[in-house]
Amino acid sequence: MTASDYLVDILVQNQVTDAFGIPGGVILDFIYAIDRREGIEAHLSYHEQAAGFAAAGYAQASGKLGVAYATRGPGFTNMITCIADAYCDSIPVLFITAHSAALNPSVRLQSNQEIDTCAMVKNVTKYAKRIDSIEDFAGSVNEACSIALAGRKGPVFLDIASSLWKKEVVDANSKLKEKKVSEEYSKIIEIINSELINSKRPVILIGDGINQTKTAEQLKQFVEKVKVPVLSSRYAHHSIADSPYYYGYIGGFGVRYANFILSKTDLIISLGNRLNFPLTSQSYKGIPYQAKIVRFDIDNSELGKEIPNSIKVEADLTALLPSLAQAEYVVSDFDEWLSVCEIIKKDLWDEDVNETVKLVDSFLKNAPKNTIVLNDVGNNEFWISRACAHTAYNKQVLYSKSFASLGCSVTKSIGAHYATGHPVLCFIGDQGFQMNVQELQYISQHNLPIVIVVMNNHVSGMIRDKEVAAYQGHVIHSTFDSGYGIPNLQKLADTYGITYVEVNSGNDIYSGTIDFSKPLLVNLIIDDNLKLSPKLPLGRAPQDMVPELEGTRYQTLNEL
Repeated sequence: MTASDYLVDILVQNQVTDAFGIPGGVILDFIYAIDRREGIEAHLSYHEQAAGFAAAGYAQASGKLGVAYATRGPGFTNMITCIADAYCDSIPVLFITAHSAALNPSVRLQSNQEIDTCAMVKNVTKYAKRIDSIEDFAGSVNEACSIALAGRKGPVFLDIASSLWKKEVVDANSKLKEKKVSEEYSKIIEIINSELINSKRPVILIGDGINQTKTAEQLKQFVEKVKVPVLSSRYAHHSIADSPYYYGYIGGFGVRYANFILSKTDLIISLGNRLNFPLTSQSYKGIPYQAKIVRFDIDNSELGKEIPNSIKVEADLTALLPSLAQAEYVVSDFDEWLSVCEIIKKDLWDEDVNETVKLVDSFLKNAPKNTIVLNDVGNNEFWISRACAHTAYNKQVLYSKSFASLGCSVTKSIGAHYATGHPVLCFIGDQGFQMNVQELQYISQHNLPIVIVVMNNHVSGMIRDKEVAAYQGHVIHSTFDSGYGIPNLQKLADTYGITYVEVNSGNDIYSGTIDFSKPLLVNLIIDDNLKLSPKLPLGRAPQDMVPELEGTRYQTLNEL
């Protein structure tokens, strides 16, 4: 078996059905090998960054290995942002390029388009390997795929000598022995039982690890047994949104009722959440002192972050949560605490729900039940999150989280659709939309069921707001008058052959114009003065957000 066919064979064994990229001379043999093989298809992107994000969307939506490829030189460098995004968000993607010349570190440019690729990405990958020998080929391919999917998932990178593609593979049975996280479940259950018995106001705090490990159902079973309120990070708001024990997402732009509940807890059981708040934060540094924290994480390096008053346990949620769901617990009576949570949630349920959030509500409520929601970066993502909380949206919602890659959601939508076969509802700001707008060609050409909603306030809103606050109202490159602009979106949609709809606040947007079975571009016009709220000013307690609640109302909720 040739190296190119072997690589494709390994991808199929890993259940990869789709790969994304742009042809280049050194990579052609790999693309033709995909073309020869049933069960996997190569998709032509129109920018390598789009290919990388499509592969990431594929992996996020399915939990499987994503695959992106590019030619050497600029083809490869165009994917680096996607590699970093996948690394920061723990997304398993295999990035592939190829080369045709040896490296000479003492010479700046020995051959055109040849650079030290691995040196450029070694700090944003779990594994990066330049393969120059056929003897190393099979082992390196297997190792890369295994590492991408093992433990805390993430991207891997292979730079393959183009001379190897047609050579016969050596040691085709090479496999990597996977490291298993050793858990003693009986001791873990004892810890949880003990802490719950000694707690009066516990919460379970979940993060995106629940989504990545596909363990939401087991989490629900565990929660039903212990009957404890659940809070989440903003990126996990949909994980168990339909559970009666779920009380929203926390954070500097969190839901008010969730932040109030966090401020009152005396025990936090953290599952799939990195507890990513600065230990010096004036707003959150008091939490570990008022509440005992039991931390479960698959990445031991995350547990190395010292958080006071905490118990840390290295654990894989795919094994841990089924065990927690099956175990028996000495359940305390938390009815009084749950009653407090209900009072707070009921009082603040509609707080901070503006007209834009209500418009997004209507999209979420009318989308087909299997629709995947994709969010981009900027003020728009916070409005989407608030709408999801307000509608208790419990379907799959994907973000660019830690790396926050502006402009990624249109292309991630392509990968998410191919991973699931489901329609996609993509929200993106007017600035991010222009970063990978060329992929409208792919969406239109293949008639993909992707509805793109451009949250259009005609400004770079998040940056404008920061400039106004920091520079006494003087703004640069964030408004029309200061250099920012957007094209005519209707003409753009017409150019790509995509149906166009324009929506203003208060319009009935479901009057027969929205069809989730084919490409659609929705220009959702938003007031350019709409500010992001609520938010938590630096130094205030988590529940003390702005706009401020009326004094008596705040005091009543705070004293519960």
